[in-house]
Amino acid sequence: MFLVDWKQVYKKISERREILEKILGEKAVKIGETLIIYDEPIEIRIERERVSFYLDDELAAFIDESGACFIDERVKEEVELWCKALTSLGFKKYRIRR
Repeated sequence: MFLVDWKQVYKKISERREILEKILGEKAVKIGETLIIYDEPIEIRIERERVSFYLDDELAAFIDESGACFIDERVKEEVELWCKALTSLGFKKYRIRR
């Protein structure tokens, strides 16, 4: 099993906020300082202090400078896929599979 360095993932995503906003274009909405990506039933919020993952409008997981917190384990694989996508040079959108 591959171990994820969640602190590094958070750092990379934080450093790429402006780039991600440009790359995502219409696929994301910016509200205040928060960049929101909708991928039903997942919603990803790239905020100043953390990256939050919502499942059906409820906080399911987040990553920040301290690491990762999974409130709902069902999203763990999807969070890993999105984090991989958001930190890779060739950004590719992943869809959740139910």
